[in-house]
Amino acid sequence: MEQKVRQNESALVYAAREGDKEAVFELINRNWAWLKGLVLGIVHDTEDTDDVLQDICVQVISKIDTLREPELFVRWLATLARREALQYIRRKRKRPVSIDEDIIDRQEDEKSSGQFENIELKEQHQQILDAIKFLPNKYRQVLIMQYTSGLTYAQIAEILDIPITTLQIRLVRARRMVSNQINKNKIKEGKI
Repeated sequence: MEQKVRQNESALVYAAREGDKEAVFELINRNWAWLKGLVLGIVHDTEDTDDVLQDICVQVISKIDTLREPELFVRWLATLARREALQYIRRKRKRPVSIDEDIIDRQEDEKSSGQFENIELKEQHQQILDAIKFLPNKYRQVLIMQYTSGLTYAQIAEILDIPITTLQIRLVRARRMVSNQINKNKIKEGKI
């Protein structure tokens, strides 16, 4: 089954290289979930993730004809996504944030946080997200991709170009680190 999917994907790459816009759309659409998880794991912010995904789409459209081996599309896309996400972070660091922008961001955050009815659930989600931010990149990536992409371990391992056992080990370690970070924060706040 997976071989058939790869052949179909290769056929789409060939069509996209010939200018078929529908083929490009289908390639991006098929890989959207894991791609979003990969980028989110690098940039840590959903708005930034959307910006980076737009940049990636532009790059795929303009550079699909440079892909020499269509059967390696997923790896090529993952490499392109990592590069775009890291470049985005570098550009963002160089841009100074004005006080006005900071105030507006805080006001928007306060408005959106008021929309949650269940404050305890929101607090738990925030604790998890805060803990994930402390993870080293290789652990954060696998954790976010596993929970956001709907891909199998084998598919994630292939995208990240790592053995499946390495992926499994990283997931176990990432979960443990998140749990430890949450407990550490609770102790600091005197909640335990």
